[in-house]
Amino acid sequence: MSLRMALLTLIAGAPRSGYDIGQEFEGVLKFVWHAKPTQVYPELKRLAEAGLIREHGEEARGRRPYEITEEGLAKLREWLTTSSADHSQRNESVLRAFGLWVVAPEEAQAYLREEREYHRARLKGLRAMKEQLDTSQPADRAALLGVEAGILRLEAMVVWADWAIDTVAAWPQQEDHHAS
Repeated sequence: MSLRMALLTLIAGAPRSGYDIGQEFEGVLKFVWHAKPTQVYPELKRLAEAGLIREHGEEARGRRPYEITEEGLAKLREWLTTSSADHSQRNESVLRAFGLWVVAPEEAQAYLREEREYHRARLKGLRAMKEQLDTSQPADRAALLGVEAGILRLEAMVVWADWAIDTVAAWPQQEDHHAS
């Protein structure tokens, strides 16, 4: 998925400023897509230049929200209905798990406990976010689909971390931690 489509998706729901979008990427979208402000603002400018979004007044602190145009909505609909999702992923938590054989079992377990607590905290946040959705609103009804996917994914990561902690507990204590 491109940043362009992520931005159009967000702005289609309601006018948003670059700051608002940054908050979304740090909140509900963190488990789906990550973008830095240095990526967001230039892409917003390009979307506006392409006529896919336009400024929608000015908010407090000089924030300028953008709203989607009919052309932007058409581009978003086209993306949603004519292309397949990119299922490739980056998951550093799991990548690190592949390397835990090079550290002592206690260190591996400490890492896994940290991961479990991270996922538990994110899970708590997403559950609270789910409770605040107003499903009488179309954008929130659709957001519920994504939030629930996040909740299920985080629940799975907590279960995985618990399993991995127990699995590592059964590893031999004295092993050569270097490949032969």
